[in-house]
Amino acid sequence: MDSRRKLFDVFLAHNSVDKSSVKFIARKLINRGLKPWLDEEQIQPGTFFQDAIQQAMNQVKSVAIFIGPSGFGKWQLMELRAFISVLVEKDIPVIPVLLRNCKTTPDLPAFLSGMTW
Repeated sequence: MDSRRKLFDVFLAHNSVDKSSVKFIARKLINRGLKPWLDEEQIQPGTFFQDAIQQAMNQVKSVAIFIGPSGFGKWQLMELRAFISVLVEKDIPVIPVLLRNCKTTPDLPAFLSGMTW
């Protein structure tokens, strides 16, 4: 599927602790004409979370990995690992995003540390 047929502009991978900050950013993206994939908006009740994430990987043009003061969440790390292979296979940009309330730069996985912030 080429990028013109993708349903979402960006997948928002985040720690659930940072949900309110990420929702704020999602609203800003929508106001600018972009369509973000945010779990609570896209995953229907009764759906297996993992299946929804797997499907989303084929529907997004890029991935934003949000990093807040609590670091990476358990599910966020699983999303990150899954997107690594998709990134390589389908050339999907992965964008690390350091949230404002994060006072220190956390230790990043090797493949993220060399990317533009």
